[in-house]
Amino acid sequence: MRSVLIGIFLFGLLVAFGAVSSQRQQEAPRFVPPAVVSVVEAIYPLQSVAAGTVVLEISLDETGKVIDVRVVRGIPSLTEPAEQSVRQWKFQPAELDGKQVPSKVPVAFSFVPPTFGPRR
Repeated sequence: MRSVLIGIFLFGLLVAFGAVSSQRQQEAPRFVPPAVVSVVEAIYPLQSVAAGTVVLEISLDETGKVIDVRVVRGIPSLTEPAEQSVRQWKFQPAELDGKQVPSKVPVAFSFVPPTFGPRR
């Protein structure tokens, strides 16, 4: 009898916890991040010999349009091509509870200079 009562008590806790957990999930805002629709390639500048990663933070409005680009980590000859590229990208806007909202997206470009001549 005692094990049946314990089993019923535990079952009741699980049901109650499930109801509370389900209620919390329904109350939590649902965020869907922006999605990239199309990109424009960043062209490596011919006069550059720099290599490395440029990191940008892109601000999007509620329609998914790029409204600002902030340089998080730049490389003098490579930052401008990266910025020019992302300003032409197209995004599906972010959503919060089914409504389109402004958002920010981090983007990293890794540049490797082209090699000319024989490889060793």
